[in-house]
Amino acid sequence: MLKRSWLLCGLVLLVISASSCIFDPKEENKPIDPPQPAVKLEDQSQKWHVLNNIEYAYANRNSGSDVYNGLIDENFTFFFSPGDIGSGLPEQWGRQDEVDTTTGLFESNSGTSSGPECRSMRLDLQYNPETMTWGEVIPEGFPDEVWYQANIFYTFTFEMVPDQTLIAVPGAKAQFTVRDVDPTEGEHWMLVEFRDLGGN
Repeated sequence: MLKRSWLLCGLVLLVISASSCIFDPKEENKPIDPPQPAVKLEDQSQKWHVLNNIEYAYANRNSGSDVYNGLIDENFTFFFSPGDIGSGLPEQWGRQDEVDTTTGLFESNSGTSSGPECRSMRLDLQYNPETMTWGEVIPEGFPDEVWYQANIFYTFTFEMVPDQTLIAVPGAKAQFTVRDVDPTEGEHWMLVEFRDLGGN
């Protein structure tokens, strides 16, 4: 288990240093990103709550692992961008790898991690709940369901120890697909697919 955790922490650095981001060597006394505006944790009763709660998890990394775990559907798949695949990463991975890797990133500054340490992180998903468009999808394995997709521009900054800053490439975009896992008892949306579309 320890070896797996160490490998996943190493993969975190590989993932965020592939084609979806660029290196920005840290300059002497360069300030760390200012704190993100407070994001309220939502109850996932609306589609956009999934996006909001992803940002919440990243902004509250010490408690964000449980939040992120609660966002990820049991049938979840993450799809790497074509540029990432060309860097030696797999085409996709499932729920457990996603949760383990993200948890490793969140907890990398806890003092107990043996992998690369992320000193600070900032993730911004650029969307407006009132004007964004969700496209309907009939999933192949779930013909009786309707899933919803939205393409979102995003930015991130990861301050890595000892002296690297990783930032998203210009125009980075991802496709988020959500699924209502409780259609009979009121809506409860979860992330079922996350596809990195890369940048310009």
